[in-house]
Amino acid sequence: MKHQAETKHKAIQSIPRRLGILLILALLIYACAYGANNRIDISEYTYETDQLSVSFDGFRIVHLTDLHNKVFAQNNESLLREIRKLKPDIIVMTGDFIDASNHTNIDHALMFMQEIPKIAPSYYVYGNHEHILGKTVTEAFARQVTEYGVHFMSDEALQVPSKTGQTFTLIGLDDKSLQANILQKLVDESEDDFQVLLAHEPQYLENYYAETGVNLVFSGHAHGGQFRIPFLNQGIYAPDQGVLPQYTGGEYTSGSSTMYLSRGLGNSGFPLRLFNHPEIICVTLKTVTGGR
Repeated sequence: MKHQAETKHKAIQSIPRRLGILLILALLIYACAYGANNRIDISEYTYETDQLSVSFDGFRIVHLTDLHNKVFAQNNESLLREIRKLKPDIIVMTGDFIDASNHTNIDHALMFMQEIPKIAPSYYVYGNHEHILGKTVTEAFARQVTEYGVHFMSDEALQVPSKTGQTFTLIGLDDKSLQANILQKLVDESEDDFQVLLAHEPQYLENYYAETGVNLVFSGHAHGGQFRIPFLNQGIYAPDQGVLPQYTGGEYTSGSSTMYLSRGLGNSGFPLRLFNHPEIICVTLKTVTGGR
């Protein structure tokens, strides 16, 4: 009896210790999850080319994607501050700035779109989530962001100038057109030798984008694979690619095309990232001998 009483007493005494350990583990998990979803990574790349005028040497392209209505700090000020620090010449955005799953908030997306063209000329194409919301919503959203000064692009090309007037062609491909033959037509009609493509989904790099000969591709959609395997640069799952997807984040080359794939900024149906911080990409162009 005495032994049983002592055992019971020790078990009772151990409860606070166990609860303390569980609380510490819970706090650590929360801290990791909070950091994984709110600490913004800046990924910088240099792209060398002899197909651009020397006037584009040092030209900086900031790439944003998949915000999904997320707000960083008050009014996205922390996100906007990081973008300003990069001193972009242009900002390109590859869709899913509105979320169509469980936390749709168009006002959050519009709040961000109102501020972004104040930093640099901004260009935007739709992803799949904008289209899920329906034509009435997407048309109204496009009109509003255009009024703010964002260049909304839907299956079109325009010329982006350097400070001295030379240009490259920027092509904005709507997410609904990714499997159509529109891109080749836009490339063929380009007035420049150098083309930059904005296209939301990365899995078409080899069998579509690269076949047209575009030089640069900016894409999103994969969310970095949502959960990433540490040290292996490998995501667990991506929409339209499945488990252990080929394209989750970083720099990819196919033929003469180089794709910069951002892990994105927000979350959609699944609310948590792991080992996968929100990301801004900045690509600096470097012209080499032979440039125009």
